[in-house]
Amino acid sequence: MKTTFKLISVMLATLFLSGCQQSLSNSKQTSDNKGVMSRNQNVTVVEQTRLNTVDISKVNSFNKLRSSTEGLFRLGNNGRVNNGLAQSYHISKDAKTYTFQLRNNARWSNGQPITATDFVYSWQRSVNPQTKSVNANLFDGIKNADKIRKGELPASRLGVKALSTHNLQVKLNHPMVYFESLLAYPLFAPQHRATVQRYGSQYGASADQQIYSGPFKLVKWHANSASRTLVPNPYYWDKSHVYLKRLTIVTSKSPSQDLRDYRSGKVAEIQLIGKQIPENKNNPDYIVRPFSLMRIIAYNFSTSNTANKKLINNRNARLAISHAISRRRLIDQALQNASLPPKGFVTAGLSKNNLNHSDFANQQEASSYVKGNNKTAAHEWAAAKRQLHVSTAKLTLITANDAVSVRVANNLKTQLENHLPGLTIHTVSLDSNHLNNRVTNGQFDLLLTGWGADYPDPLSFLQVMTSNSRHNYGHWHDATYDRLVNTLNNNQSTDNQLRWQQMLNAEKRLTEQQGVTPLYQQADSFLTNPKLNGVVHNISGVVEDYKSAYWVK
Repeated sequence: MKTTFKLISVMLATLFLSGCQQSLSNSKQTSDNKGVMSRNQNVTVVEQTRLNTVDISKVNSFNKLRSSTEGLFRLGNNGRVNNGLAQSYHISKDAKTYTFQLRNNARWSNGQPITATDFVYSWQRSVNPQTKSVNANLFDGIKNADKIRKGELPASRLGVKALSTHNLQVKLNHPMVYFESLLAYPLFAPQHRATVQRYGSQYGASADQQIYSGPFKLVKWHANSASRTLVPNPYYWDKSHVYLKRLTIVTSKSPSQDLRDYRSGKVAEIQLIGKQIPENKNNPDYIVRPFSLMRIIAYNFSTSNTANKKLINNRNARLAISHAISRRRLIDQALQNASLPPKGFVTAGLSKNNLNHSDFANQQEASSYVKGNNKTAAHEWAAAKRQLHVSTAKLTLITANDAVSVRVANNLKTQLENHLPGLTIHTVSLDSNHLNNRVTNGQFDLLLTGWGADYPDPLSFLQVMTSNSRHNYGHWHDATYDRLVNTLNNNQSTDNQLRWQQMLNAEKRLTEQQGVTPLYQQADSFLTNPKLNGVVHNISGVVEDYKSAYWVK
């Protein structure tokens, strides 16, 4: 998830589906799965936040673009990488050069061919610091990307080249075992130079100021509007497997209204909130979906308050804070949902060992450091106060001002003050603009935030906490951790087991030092109409894909 260190409110921008089903009459078209498709293939999707651009170089939430955007690959169920615009590809023996053969029938939504040059232009545009892409760091690992982002080299030096109209070559600094999964992210899709130049600063600001490479195209939308409408891209290479006739996306009004719409048959899927969860757990339509999103307490190791800076930089103090928190109490009381207690910084279900298929989260060796233990917390807190020669402390915890984040912050305040004598937590909830300003300017002691994986590999989490990461807003610095992660980033080996152990070592160091304090892995509860099939759900990256969604009888 990626990567970009997003300030994520606890309510992940989750999509809901709605649409009125009609009688099937004589329809006999069979689906990709089981059942007979209904004649009505119109679906309305309800989301929590509005879309402000369809410029893939500048958008924050790629989940909103999956239906209209496609690159070399797409993610299928369970994170399986499927070919998208790439018909085939070849990897060199040293795993540092990829050569992609694009589909001859790949077309933009205006009918023009999609070429290797469109990929070269798109990637160079995104990594160029003048574009100010918030996700440009995802290109790191591709030759020269890091130096280009820092302004040390021109974007033309990026390791991507059009060998011919339909042949694309990519050179890496080192092998990247997750590279195919990374390329399924919409950031790596092509862009049409003439269209970008034609609309200039307005590129991507409305439906008609963009052309589309994916299964759908936008036909009605402008930046920050309350709804948008998509229809199938008539030139999409795999249009025979696109079944919806219209996909309409509107902004949700309230959870209670969503529930009423679901019960009346107007809505095909809703996310349950708060008390709605226990009230609907016995409903046969109830389902839980975890995400690779870890909510955390981030510490400001450079806070301007001298006394608080000393406290935060004391390891015993950080360990005491972590051990003073019962994650189960936090989830049950503040969230009231299906979120999971952490086993470390890396979320469960993200990545498995390719030999024994063990989940990375289950193999994390420092899980005891992210479990509540009041006795241990009291001992560590006493040691910290003794080392710092203090009897009291007051820390400010800042958070987003949505209702759930406020509840989480208040629950943390209660637990920490109850179990750490002499500690006072002052909570401050802020709107997104003020929160971003406070974080950017380092005006906080503790920050309630989160990190989501952009691709299914532990490095998506681990690299954000290195000293030189622009997403390490608290400026945690640990030379040992930096060395471990940098070894991963510069790894020339293709030994996956060695790499796996190196990632476990890095995660253990981060957790033992409590560079951040993990709180819970987000998992949301839904009511889902089983008659809407073909929606792909994944735990990381683009978590929902409606390319081949369809209604059945």
